[in-house]
This record gives sequence, structure tokens and C-alpha cells, in this order.
Amino acid sequence: MTTMTIPGLAVLGRPAADAALRVAATALLGAADGWKRSKGARLVDEVSTALGAPDDSVSYLLLACLERRIPTSSEILDFTRDWRLQGLRKPLRASWSRAAATPVPAQAGEVVVDSGIVIDVTDTGRSRFTTGIQRVSRATITRWARDHDVSLVSWTLNGARLVGSSDDEISRVILDDAVRDRIVQHRDAFVVPFRATFVLPEITTESKRTWNIHTIARFSRSRSTAIGFDCIPVTTSETSGPGMPGAFSKYLAALSAFDAVGAISSAAATEYGGWRRMLGGTGLEGPRVETIALPWQTGDVADDVVESTRRELGLDDGLPIVLAVGSHEPRKNHLNLLAAAELNWRRGHDFHLVLVGGNAWGDGEFKTMVANLRRVGRRISLLSGVSDEIVWSLYRLARFSVFCSINEGFGLPVVESLASGTPVLTSDFGSMRDLGEDNGAVLVSPHDIAAMAMSIGALLTDDALVSRLAQQADSLEHPSWDDYADAMWSLATE
Repeated sequence: MTTMTIPGLAVLGRPAADAALRVAATALLGAADGWKRSKGARLVDEVSTALGAPDDSVSYLLLACLERRIPTSSEILDFTRDWRLQGLRKPLRASWSRAAATPVPAQAGEVVVDSGIVIDVTDTGRSRFTTGIQRVSRATITRWARDHDVSLVSWTLNGARLVGSSDDEISRVILDDAVRDRIVQHRDAFVVPFRATFVLPEITTESKRTWNIHTIARFSRSRSTAIGFDCIPVTTSETSGPGMPGAFSKYLAALSAFDAVGAISSAAATEYGGWRRMLGGTGLEGPRVETIALPWQTGDVADDVVESTRRELGLDDGLPIVLAVGSHEPRKNHLNLLAAAELNWRRGHDFHLVLVGGNAWGDGEFKTMVANLRRVGRRISLLSGVSDEIVWSLYRLARFSVFCSINEGFGLPVVESLASGTPVLTSDFGSMRDLGEDNGAVLVSPHDIAAMAMSIGALLTDDALVSRLAQQADSLEHPSWDDYADAMWSLATE
């Protein structure tokens, strides 16, 4: 790893351009005392002479350090073409001159060429939600950081610069307080991954960030690995928010330059595998796709915390609790869940319906239906941004849970419920069927409200059924988050 401090506002761009070029040269060629003494045109000439044949990855690093941003693919290819036709000195002098003509703001901080484990946690570090992607990212990265040196990075809001994550972002990613101090810190520095291990544990839909990730994967000589959650925005695009299918297609284009994708289930691996085969039509090989299934594990929570959660949420009246965990976007099928619940309330079944999850696109009809049901006295609780302790407590308190999604790459609430010994009503296809069949789940078509209502009624009234399903769930082997993190680490670093 090479670090060089860039001068602040009091200094014009020429010394900053020299410093940035030294960072790149040191990363490429090692430390050299001569570079410390040289500057300007002489420094450019020495670096040009020392570097070898034209190389896109070298162009990437030179441009990134001088421009203090990730260059575009076209900029890299143009630079290498000029290098091949004219020699390196001319295009490097032009890039150095542009950098030298630009004053460097004080907040530009350092340029860091990082050849270690670089993990992009942009969304996870800024999100307060505990949705599936964030839960997977946090659980995995926390375990990696216990045993390995990792650096956490985030993209600036315009997606142009990759910078060291802030203390607040790190605290949202790393779940173990004792581990946070072990994180490799690049606070506010511009980080350039080069010959690194680059990991994307979340999806990206912001255009500039996505294309820059593609550039890193294609040109930085880094091993790039992503966690593959699903391809739902293209396989069932009608359930995705406005603009999401197009943005997700760009994300897949970025992944086409990656080395590996760890799919969270066999169903997700099938989707990513189909996409990878399509790349053959464009002459691209695409990443290796390997199934690394998520664990069957829930959090430990003390009995007194469970009872405290019962009291604080007003669930201590002896009525059964039906739990649904997941955001309120249309794909989660909560409108059909509310309709099926209402059919049971009308049949005289009295119970609490507790929904845990953040707001999402297209949830206006869901909110209206909740308000209307509450108006006639239905017991519906909506919880968002709650702690893991409350979520684990609710799994234990629930008579059963419901997760009848239209499409899932995995279905984390299914395994979390079963790992807690709580039966689950889930969809009868895809990853949800794979997870739930004969493991403590009742399977039903998520499109059939009457069938959903009948299954909810059976789970509310048939103690023998619930007991049998709970016994099935209790007998399952529970691969741990440690197992999952180890498998993903092997894929990312092999």
C-alpha cells in the first residue's frame, strides 16, 4: 500500500500533480530516491522512461492518481492508444499538465493506492435499515474484520471518487465494537484499488458508481468478487421500482468484468448462470458463478429481552402473533397478505399481525389498506429500523411467520424463522420452496389469496400442525454466519 499526502489550498496544483505522480510511480516501480528530488517535466520524463510497454492497467493508475478520480474506460483506452502511437511521455505530460493547472482543495486529503482487501460498503454504511442485503453485508464483513486486515470504502455522492469510509459508516457496517478499531483507516482519502482484492457485497444502481466499479474490475489488476443476491429486476421486472430494470442491467454490465460471483442460493446461481451464458454472444466470458448459500442462523437473545419486547410492543394480551419481515415493496406481496389476514379476522380469528420492514417504492396502496384495516379495529403493527434484538425476539414470540414473496434470490426471513424454531408460510417455488419444504414450512401460491387465507387459518387453529412444523425446524442443521463468511472469503481471495 502506498500513501502520499496531497498539498492543500495554499499550494497550487503543480506540487500536488508531482506528489500524485510519485504515488503512482512508487506503486508501479517501487520507491526511488530520484523521484523524491525530481519534479515537473523531469519527473514526467523519468517515470515515462522507467515504465515498460503500453498497459491499460498502468494507464488506469496514472490517470486515477493525477485526476484524483476513477477515470472512464474510454479515457484509459485513449491514453493507452496514444502511449502506443506516441510513446508515454506525451500523453503523461498532458495529464500531468491538466493536474498541475488545477488547485487542490484541502478536503482532497491523500491519494492512497490500496493493494489489500478493499470492500465497497457505500449503501450498507449509509443505511439504517436491516434489510436482507445489509444484514448479509454486515454479518460477513464483521467476521472478515476479526481475522483479516480490510479497508472499507464508499463512493462520494456523485459517484466519482472512492474514499475511505467515515467513522459513522464503519459503525453501521461492523457489528462488533471490539473489531472497529482494527479496520484499515483511509478516512477522507481518495482510494485507488490496484492489484487489490476488491469486494462488492451489495448491489449498485447509481450510474456513475456502477461504471466506475466496472472500470476497477476491468483495469485495476484486482481480483473482483461480488455477492450475487438475485436478478429479480430483470427476471420479474414488473415487481421492481421505476428505472430499476435499466439500472440493474448496468450493474450486470459491471459484473461482467468481475472474476467471481458468490450466489446466495442455487436459485440465484441459476439466474446469474443464465446471464453469464448470454455474455458469450458478446465475446465475454463473465465471472465464475458459485453457490455459497446463506446460513441458517438467528441471533441469540435473552428471555428477559423477549418478554420486554412483548410488553413494549403491546403484544402481551395472549393473542397469537403472526410475523412478516421484509420491506413493503410490491414484490413482497404484502397486499395479498393483508387480504388473507382480513379473511381470517372476518372468520372470527383474533391475532396480531406484526410487519417489520422499511418503507419502499410503490407502498402507497399498502399504507392505505393498513389504515383502513386499523380503522375497523384490526391489530396491525408496523415496525421499521428496529434493532436485531427486537427482530430475533419477534421470531421467538410469533406463532408462525409469513413470507409469501413473488420472487426471492434466497429468502432470509424463511431461514431466520425456521432457525428460531418458528414455522413459516412461504411461496411454493424457487429458493423459498428449496428452503422451506419438509423443513417446517407450509407452501402456498403467493398469487392465491384464498389459499393463503386457508393456510393462515390452519396455522392459527391447528396446534398439532404448528407443533409438528416446529419440531421439523428444530431438527435442522444450522450452518453459521462464520461458515458463510469463510466460504465467501475463500472465493474472494483465492
